Amino acid sequence: MKKIRMGLMAIVALSGVGSAFAFSPKPQATTYYARQTLNNGFHWTQTVPNPDTAQCLTETGRVCQISTSTAPKDDEIPAGHSSTNHVFVTL
Repeated sequence: MKKIRMGLMAIVALSGVGSAFAFSPKPQATTYYARQTLNNGFHWTQTVPNPDTAQCLTETGRVCQISTSTAPKDDEIPAGHSSTNHVFVTL
């Protein structure tokens, strides 16, 4: 009985059945919002802008929000995202 169990464990190990759980999951995408700064740049934040104090308005070369698994740098739209010429502006 013990030899059979050992044989089955060896087959499972060789077939790679257990390796499906060895990989770590991909990071989840996070939504970032672009808010205009005083120097006419923009800052990425994970805080959803309050519609009473900020609106997504026209501003060349900007985008109001993106979803990405890596944190973006301020004043830059990450690769794979394109400008919508809008940014959240404080009212």
